[in-house]
Amino acid sequence: MKFKPQKALLKDGREVLLRHVEVSDAQRVIDFVHGFVYDSEYVPLSEGEFNPTIAEEEQILSNYVERTNSLFLVAEIDGKLVANINVDGNQRKILRHTAVFGMGMHKEWQSCGLGTAILSAAIDWGRKNPELEILFLQVYADNEAGIALYRKMGFVEHGRIPNFFKQNGRYHDEISMHLSVK
Repeated sequence: MKFKPQKALLKDGREVLLRHVEVSDAQRVIDFVHGFVYDSEYVPLSEGEFNPTIAEEEQILSNYVERTNSLFLVAEIDGKLVANINVDGNQRKILRHTAVFGMGMHKEWQSCGLGTAILSAAIDWGRKNPELEILFLQVYADNEAGIALYRKMGFVEHGRIPNFFKQNGRYHDEISMHLSVK
């Protein structure tokens, strides 16, 4: 299902463009992710693990463009990518009504309403998508800001796994959350 580009107003009055990623964005997406992935304590990747080639990233983005139950949104300000959210629709027939999502943004863009704007757009898309019924996520239990955002948007906790993430010799519990979009 297509996503119609839209603008969102942030708390500080800046306007952000939310749009579906394009395959031609591959290098920009790689550069954007490298700008936050290793600085965030709540991204389950170790230094050096995110290394797609442009061709590999183009294939990943192509899948998001082609799959009717998947979405990859980017947020742009003045042509610069500042956030993303990917809704990865399950391709198994028995699970096709479900999608897991993840989102990311640079630290300087946190706490300005951007997370709410991009997550709200993805949820709205999910509600309009005739294939999807459930959005779900996994989050570090100590990511209080993320959990607060997800709860604000209607996600409910349905489970916890102790010591699920092991990062830099430290364990973190995982919280699973879901939202019914039908």
